[in-house]
Amino acid sequence: MMKKLTVTIIALIVGALHFVTGEQYQGPFPVFVNGYLIDILLPMTLYLLLGLIENKLIRSRIFRACAVFGFGCFVETSQYFGHPVFGSTFDPLDILAYGGGVLLGILLDLFVFPRLIPR
Repeated sequence: MMKKLTVTIIALIVGALHFVTGEQYQGPFPVFVNGYLIDILLPMTLYLLLGLIENKLIRSRIFRACAVFGFGCFVETSQYFGHPVFGSTFDPLDILAYGGGVLLGILLDLFVFPRLIPR
């Protein structure tokens, strides 16, 4: 129960952050925030949210990591070929950001949540 609440709060914060940052963002590190922060946080959040589904296959870390990273690669590949899906500009660094987001989700799942959230 506590993990569901924690992941839900993370998802809501990331969703709100997506609306706060944008092309008009002029705060600290605008290039990183405008270009890559959401590309890291959204895959992390999707990885964590998939872990809440009551299905053994979907809850597996390998499945979630591959599904989320694969979807990100699909999005970027579509953009490369001129088909805008969740954005319109191809950037190969976005693929690295997706991988970093998935890795961050895995690290939270493996090392942070077990210490903070009792079973």
